[in-house]
Amino acid sequence: MSRDQHTAQLTGLEIAMQWTKLPPEHLRAALKALEPQLVRDHAYRMALAEIQERNDERSHRLFMTGLLIGCGVAVAMLVAAVIVGMNGHAWLALAFSGPSMLALVGMFVLRRFDTATLRESRRAQPAQPADPLQQGQAPEPGTPLVS
Repeated sequence: MSRDQHTAQLTGLEIAMQWTKLPPEHLRAALKALEPQLVRDHAYRMALAEIQERNDERSHRLFMTGLLIGCGVAVAMLVAAVIVGMNGHAWLALAFSGPSMLALVGMFVLRRFDTATLRESRRAQPAQPADPLQQGQAPEPGTPLVS
C-alpha cells in the first residue's frame, strides 16, 4: 500500500492527531485546510443515516400493510366458514378455516410461503371422509340444523 492510499484512508481525527506534533501556526493552517473534508464527511454520514431511516420506514409500512391485510383475510375467511357451515356445507367451512386460511395469512403476514408449515397443519387436522354423508345421517329437509 502506497503512502497516498494510506493517507486517504485516515479519518480527519487521525490526521489531526498526527498534526499535534506540529507547531501551533502549522496546526492552525492544517485544521483550516482539513475543515472542508470534515464537513463533507459529516454530510455524507448524515445522508446515509437519512437513507437508512427512509428504508426502515418503508419496511415498517410494508410489514404493517401485510399484517392488516392478513388480519382482514383471516376474518373474511372465518366469516365465510361460519356462513357456509350454517348452510350445511361443513366440508367447505373446513376448507375456509383450515390450511388454506393459514397459508394465505402466512403469505401476507410473514411474506413467505412455507410448504412444510402447510403440511404440518394438514397433518394436525382430523382425516375427512371422502363422502360427507358418511359422518352420519343427513338431516331431513326443513329440520333446523341447530337444536
